[in-house]
Amino acid sequence: MNKRQLQKQKTRQHLLRIAKSEFVKNGFLNTTTSEIADAAGIAHGTLFLHFKNKDALIVEILDRELEEINRSIQQMIAKAVDLEQLLLQYLNLLQEEEELFAVMARELPFYNEELRRKILFRDSIIRSHFHREIELGIKEKRYREVDVTSTVIFLFGTINYYLSLKSIFIKEGSVIKKFKTSIIKTMKSLLLPA
Repeated sequence: MNKRQLQKQKTRQHLLRIAKSEFVKNGFLNTTTSEIADAAGIAHGTLFLHFKNKDALIVEILDRELEEINRSIQQMIAKAVDLEQLLLQYLNLLQEEEELFAVMARELPFYNEELRRKILFRDSIIRSHFHREIELGIKEKRYREVDVTSTVIFLFGTINYYLSLKSIFIKEGSVIKKFKTSIIKTMKSLLLPA
């Protein structure tokens, strides 16, 4: 890679960091590309040399976050003793980037259809890990017979509910931390034989 390519890559990484910070602070919908460029200390047009539009920037940021979670979940599955441990580790991961995911949960219904579809596709990859783990637990008789799809929808719907309404549930801190034990307890009561 030559010096120009290295600089271009460095600028792109800088833009991604700054954009993520601005999106967390102001929301995806309320943050403009000119605000991102200003915060990054670059010309507005330079941003478009790296990203076609704001949606492309959002997708790349979320791709990176969701890919990291996906990779972590794969490692967790290999080490996890059970679904409870996997769920705890997943919630801990979400808690680390909670502000970003809370913004996404609040704003997702307002994104254009294409962006929403891209985000939901990436999210479905993460959901599929839980789907497989619950199916395996049912097959091995560790969990009771449940509708696996509905159970996974319930789990992620609950998480999304708390994230999207975070400001109602807590004044400051982590909503995931506040409800982590409750989420895990509820999932255990749904899955474990009586």
